[in-house]
Amino acid sequence: MKNILRTLTFYLLLLSMPFSTLYAITADELLEVHKVTTTEMNSITTPQAGSLVFNTTENTLYFYTGSAWKRLRSTGSETKVNAGSGMVVTGNGTSSVPYTIGTN
Repeated sequence: MKNILRTLTFYLLLLSMPFSTLYAITADELLEVHKVTTTEMNSITTPQAGSLVFNTTENTLYFYTGSAWKRLRSTGSETKVNAGSGMVVTGNGTSSVPYTIGTN
């Protein structure tokens, strides 16, 4: 009897859960971030760390780290390589001049 009640409870909980595939998000349910130009973004006095803005000049999101505005996406032309202590990275990441990693 106990197992039947557990099974029944499980199925009732499962059936009561919303199914995201059956639910379509509408435009009025979206989050809109404040839109600013680069000039407006840079003129914001004392922004809070974690603040988000949509930069309409660059068509991208920025967040404030507490000391600087940082882009949330790359421009598509940069490649980032982080080298550890004592490591040296040379090259520009292209097929003709690939990165070379060595030591100091």
